[in-house]
Formats: sequence, C-alpha cells, structure tokens
Amino acid sequence: MLLYQAFIIGLYAAWGKWFGIYGSFGQVMPFFFTPVLAILLGKSPVDALMIDAAIALAFYGVMQIGAVMPQDTGFGGTLGLGFALILNQKPAIAVALAVPISMLAVVVWNLLKFWFTTNVEVFDKYIDERNMKKFNRLWWIQMAVYILTYFLLAFLAVLLGTHGIKAFVTSIPKPFLSGLTVAAGMLPAVGMGMLLKYVWNIEFLPFFIAGFLLGAYLKLPIMAISLFGVVFGLIMFFIDRHINDVKKSNQAQAVTAGPSTDDDEGDFFNE
Repeated sequence: MLLYQAFIIGLYAAWGKWFGIYGSFGQVMPFFFTPVLAILLGKSPVDALMIDAAIALAFYGVMQIGAVMPQDTGFGGTLGLGFALILNQKPAIAVALAVPISMLAVVVWNLLKFWFTTNVEVFDKYIDERNMKKFNRLWWIQMAVYILTYFLLAFLAVLLGTHGIKAFVTSIPKPFLSGLTVAAGMLPAVGMGMLLKYVWNIEFLPFFIAGFLLGAYLKLPIMAISLFGVVFGLIMFFIDRHINDVKKSNQAQAVTAGPSTDDDEGDFFNE
C-alpha cells in the first residue's frame, strides 16, 4: 500500500512541476487536482482541500523574484499534503512539514539550475549550427531530468520517510502540537503582512480597518469579508472610471476650444 501511495504522490509532484512550467496558471492546480489525489489515496477530498488551503496560506507571502527561489512551495506543499493524508493528520502537521521541506528542496533546484546554466553555451552552439535536432533533444533531456528528479525525490521521501515521520508526529507532546496549530494559524497573517509591505498605500487604510471590524466585531466568516472586499473593489473601480471619463471629457473640451485669446493681450503684442 505504501509503495502505491509513494508512486501516486511522486506522480503528483512530477505533474505539478510540469504544470508549473507554464507560469502562474499552475498556481490554480491544487484546487483541481488535490481532490483527485485524495481519491487515489483513498482519503477525503474535503480534508485534502482543507489541508492544501492551509499550506497555501502558509506560503502566501513567499515571492519568487526572477530565478531566485526562497522556498520550493510546490514540492514542499506536495509532500506536506501527502504525509498529512497518509498519516491522517491535521493541517497544522502538514504546514509544519511543508515549510522545512520547501526550504530543503531549494538545494535541489539550485543544483538543477546550475546544470541548466551550463547547457546554455551548448544551446547557443546548436543554434549557430542550425542543428534543431540536437537542440530539441537536449531540451527534452533537460525536461526529462527535471521531472524525473522530483518524481524520484517525492517517491523515495514517502516510501522511506513515512514511518519516520509517523514516529516523529506521534512523539510530539500535546502542548507542542497545540503550539504548532497556533503557529500554522499565524503564518497566513505573516504572509499577508509580507505582501502588504510591498503594496501598502495609506489610501488602503479604511478598507483594512473595515475588514478587521467585519471579522473581529461582526464575526463574519472569511467568505463574507471577501465578498465585501469585492464590493469595495467594484465601487472604487467605477469611481475611478468616472473620474477618468470626466478628465478625458475636460481635456477634449480644452482641445476643441483651442488656446484662449484676450483682446488686451493681442493689443499689447501688436504694440
């Protein structure tokens, strides 16, 4: 059974890496394929989505700038989700596993990136020689190594590490486990704080306070607050569009009227 589970999670990790090649569209993958993974593992799709959402929120503030990857959130999230599903653990355990795994996985990415970089000169050589056959072959070799590496890592991690992870999880004292649960709940706030650091504008303050009041005092759920955010966003959108329309109208009227002329000014220059 464990061999089958390791194979499925290995395929999931490889598919995620392949899917992630196509940019930010790959970020929506978990919401489509996580239930499928849960069904293949014989687990509840709802539990899998809850765990995956907790992991995604924990990585909310992680930003990859260019080729610099601070954390491999995709691979770490895959193994955190996989271990949590196999061991029937709570989202807090998945987050506690996903974060360090994502940091360790960066080492693998850096090694692969080093090899990819050394192949640049070879690609340039094939381009100069107009040898597209060798160019394409090297490209697909790179892709195969890239995908196969993450498949094997996930496969071996689950196959060889599940018993160790299980022993580790069962040995965690309950107070410490409660602390992990609290920390997992705080990580989304840390991620949002990191994002606000880059996009914060004092003009957003009323909306920030409104969201806090809706949650803290009116006890509204996250979905309701999100819908209020959509409403506020639409209001600001239509207000900005109206202001831009007025500005364009004023500019068009100014151009149509032409430069203002004054008789006294004309007499002065004529003199």
